Amino acid sequence: MNSQPNSPPAHAAPAVAAIDLEAFLTHQPGWQSTAEGAEPAIQKTWRFADFRAAMAFADQVAALAERLNHHPTLTVGWGRCTVRWSTHDAGGLTARDFDAARQTDLLNPGPNALPNPEGAGA
Repeated sequence: MNSQPNSPPAHAAPAVAAIDLEAFLTHQPGWQSTAEGAEPAIQKTWRFADFRAAMAFADQVAALAERLNHHPTLTVGWGRCTVRWSTHDAGGLTARDFDAARQTDLLNPGPNALPNPEGAGA
């Protein structure tokens, strides 16, 4: 148990520096810096022709999250799925989030994925 009341748990990964975040965003198209409450996060939205295709992609992300034992915030709506990675135990972003985002990009969004006009997603 930690003796510091506001420190992250001992098993938490260290948060990354702002320069690491900038490098990630430069090399991973479509990902954006955001926040989940006060915690920094990264997110990307994929667009789809319908709700069913968006849910199928969300299911792939869920399976990936289980394999990684690291779980994103998923927001699914008609024709879209947003994936937001952050490490709550560390109070922000860690290398685990960047790795999970890279692996998310390797998933196959399927034949009903649409190009995103902002460049984010499929």
